[in-house]
Amino acid sequence: MCDEWMPYLQLPITFAQFRQLPRNAAYKYEYYHGRAWLSPRPRYYHALLDLEAWAAPPLEGANRKVKLRPVQTADWEGLAPLFAAAFQQQQPFCGLDEERALTAARQALEHTRSGSDGPWIEQASFVAVAGDAGPEIGAILVTLLPDSDPSSWHSYHWEEPPPPDALARRRGRPHLTWIFVSPFETGQGVGTLLLSAAVHELLALGYKQLASTFLIGNDSSMLWHWRNGFQLLAYPGSWRRRFEEMEEAT
Repeated sequence: MCDEWMPYLQLPITFAQFRQLPRNAAYKYEYYHGRAWLSPRPRYYHALLDLEAWAAPPLEGANRKVKLRPVQTADWEGLAPLFAAAFQQQQPFCGLDEERALTAARQALEHTRSGSDGPWIEQASFVAVAGDAGPEIGAILVTLLPDSDPSSWHSYHWEEPPPPDALARRRGRPHLTWIFVSPFETGQGVGTLLLSAAVHELLALGYKQLASTFLIGNDSSMLWHWRNGFQLLAYPGSWRRRFEEMEEAT
């Protein structure tokens, strides 16, 4: 859904001005016919978390004052404004006005709820609230992807519909599809607490790894993954990986 909400831009500027444009990794920059052409080019990094290793040491940095509860049916509509606010400084949402950002948030959440991101793992998805009856300030949504090479282009979509009992049979690999926190609560350990709850539920289900994906250029997300022990995987489109695959094929 990234490309749909990222605008194509044409800027009538000089080449000298073009060279001074700040760059965003989610866009491709070209210059011809007296115009700068900016076209969406979202690229992603993938990462893996060892669940047992993460859960073993005492939890540090989590916000102990925040309360967690399972995601409920009535939450989905209410999570949309929180989702839009959490990503308002990140592509593809930062270029949208308030109404379109809310529409994009609803679409992204519905994509997950309906299983288009892989079967939704309800047991490992939580909402964070401020106090016992406070407003929602964060959420984590986990889905199930095929258990294949996590650095491959094709490992993030089911080629065939997964079996209805995939979770009971421990099929696939859990994927951290969304984790988002109110911009007024970032840096307070809410994300760490949400991740901790998801990790312990996934371990109880018998899983050992959690995959995750983030957009190249989203430095705050990359830092959060690194701080929480995710191992960065090879970029599927890297030339080194292509050469390795060609060598293995010969």
